[in-house]
Amino acid sequence: MLILPFVAGCDDEDPVVVDAPPFPPDGVFSVTGDEVVSIFWNENQEPDLAGYQIWRGNEAPEGPYFHLASVSANTTSYDDTDVVNGEFWFYAVLAVDAAGNESELSRETVFDTPRPEGFNLVLVEEGQDLLHAGYDFSSLSGQSQSRDNSTTDIYYDSDSGVNYVVAKGALVDIQDYGVIPLVGVDWAPETGWAPSKRAEAIVGHSYIVRIVDGQGDFNMAKFEVTGVTNTNLTVDWAYQEVPNELELSRIAPLGGAMR
Repeated sequence: MLILPFVAGCDDEDPVVVDAPPFPPDGVFSVTGDEVVSIFWNENQEPDLAGYQIWRGNEAPEGPYFHLASVSANTTSYDDTDVVNGEFWFYAVLAVDAAGNESELSRETVFDTPRPEGFNLVLVEEGQDLLHAGYDFSSLSGQSQSRDNSTTDIYYDSDSGVNYVVAKGALVDIQDYGVIPLVGVDWAPETGWAPSKRAEAIVGHSYIVRIVDGQGDFNMAKFEVTGVTNTNLTVDWAYQEVPNELELSRIAPLGGAMR
């Protein structure tokens, strides 16, 4: 509801009350999780705001959307746990005032595909223990394996005092994404892969891995180095099970617009 000040020419000096709906919430984005999608938005400024509704659909950016949940006026996020890893969803948010007026759906096009993740995976430097130097992201096991296993994607190597994470074989690529928390690694790049197939392991840095299946399809993974010594490497990781999907955490640009 919108309250306007006194307008000259009116019969009295009472404010003019206009029964208008709230503005659509803005700044809407999603964060991808393991069997959860977190939706965030900016707070509306209407004084009579009553709350928000979260909507979702799985057909197209323009809808249809179906009501998912309602939250209070002082809430600006929602965790959708009614999802399965690999499912694709579009999301939107609307605002509701005390009179029951509803805004239009938020204008950002937000989508998400939940993916598995894991924490505190320990890889042993290959010269110390070859059998526990590698990891296969698609296993989702959170357990190290032999560097020489045919399914190994990455392994840990220390060379002349420098610690490296190495992408194994011609079908795996790696790049250092910089000093950024793992949750901030939102969209996998299509270029920038290390020609040497290795990246220096640095605490606080996150990395992206591309795994090609030999038929032209690929899967993306990411990990953050949380600890490193000359013998052990500890990482948190996430793996996108959907082939050819670049999304690792949040919304990303597509053709100049937000999907």
